[in-house]
Amino acid sequence: MHINQASSKVGGHITLLFSIQSQINDFDKQGSRGAGICIEKGVEINTIAKKGSGKVYVFSNEKYMSTNLYNHVIEQISFKFGIVKEYDWTFEVKSDLPFGQGFGCSASGALAATICVLKILNEEEIFTNALTIAHRVERIMSAGLGDVAALSAGGIELRIEPGLPLPPNEGLVIGWEADFPVLLCWINDEEKHTSEYIDNDDWKMKISLAGENCVSELNKCDWTENIWDELLKQSNLFCKKSGLLDDGKRKIMVENIENTLEKLQLNNFLNVRLCMLGTSAIILPNNIDIVEITHLELVLDALKSIGFDGCITNVCSKPIR
Repeated sequence: MHINQASSKVGGHITLLFSIQSQINDFDKQGSRGAGICIEKGVEINTIAKKGSGKVYVFSNEKYMSTNLYNHVIEQISFKFGIVKEYDWTFEVKSDLPFGQGFGCSASGALAATICVLKILNEEEIFTNALTIAHRVERIMSAGLGDVAALSAGGIELRIEPGLPLPPNEGLVIGWEADFPVLLCWINDEEKHTSEYIDNDDWKMKISLAGENCVSELNKCDWTENIWDELLKQSNLFCKKSGLLDDGKRKIMVENIENTLEKLQLNNFLNVRLCMLGTSAIILPNNIDIVEITHLELVLDALKSIGFDGCITNVCSKPIR
């Protein structure tokens, strides 16, 4: 070990539509088909290692964050790199975004933590090992399906086949590079855990049927920026057909945002889509080549005045850094 501390930050991921592929026992083959957006804001991990016996200490002010995730990170790393148990690990977790709101924070945290540990251990092939370990941790905790795979592609991504996108697995994800601002907004204290849906048979059936139809349509086209209109269309269909729009406070939330856009006369320039699976939304441009950040700032101020929280971030083509 040549250093005893390391830092890493991984951007978040917004799922716009998805299906659930978790019936296979092999975690590496579990995941989802779907589409989404990788973003710049995310989770930063600062890690310190000291000689010890594999104990894990986690410090964070983040609500709804599972400290157990970081125990699983060390456990999964130990299966390949046993030396990790010869040290005690301290993780300081800082997030730009709330956990439990569909921003992929658990995946970002798992990836960033794994990268830190592997840097400290001076291991090679950090990227592929981090993807594998973080994906397994996500599946063990039912915290996510395709966020890790999506982050491996970056930008605007399409998950064509579920699971890890690394040989010998058959996961397949593609992405196209983009860099434009988007607005995230959410209702505080309305966090959801992904397992509430993906481990529920009724939800699994409704979500998967809607998601598979949407992915099939998207997969008929070339995955380039020319797909943007179709992605907006399919994500809108998914929200309605999956039943997720009508669950909890999501429908009222979307209506409030749409009313705000109308009052600001921005409804012809901006769209609202749910972030899966929180009580949150992403506000996206109709035309990705013409995005006025001042418009997003106006919307954010207006939404905060009626009780929402939110932030502006950018689409990110290299979220793992």
